Amino acid sequence: SSDLPPPPSPPPRPPPPPPSPPPGTAFTLSLTIASTVADFGEEEQANLTSALANFFGVVESYVAIESVTAASVVVIASIFESSQAGDAGVAALMEQTTAAELSSALGVPVEAKAVRKTNATPPPA
Repeated sequence: SSDLPPPPSPPPRPPPPPPSPPPGTAFTLSLTIASTVADFGEEEQANLTSALANFFGVVESYVAIESVTAASVVVIASIFESSQAGDAGVAALMEQTTAAELSSALGVPVEAKAVRKTNATPPPA
């Protein structure tokens, strides 16, 4: 009989994926901002993300700037609310807040806004 080395041990198993976040509600907020796309770069988008999270009382990772397009500047942002009880608060705040109030709170000149509600899970942190 030949002296064969023992077979190699199998590689360690990867850790399990993190648990999925709870289902919740995503609100799509469309803001028309008096600016140009060229003037609304990464820093301005990051500032707006922080301001939206602060204004709507959600964690910053639950806010995503989906797009920035010309027309002044149209910003589409998704805002996730994980607690079902919180949905009414965020929804009411979105519906009741005027463009002028958003301008003041977000630090950008908002000319118009539109809101849409969908069921969703938050973006990965």
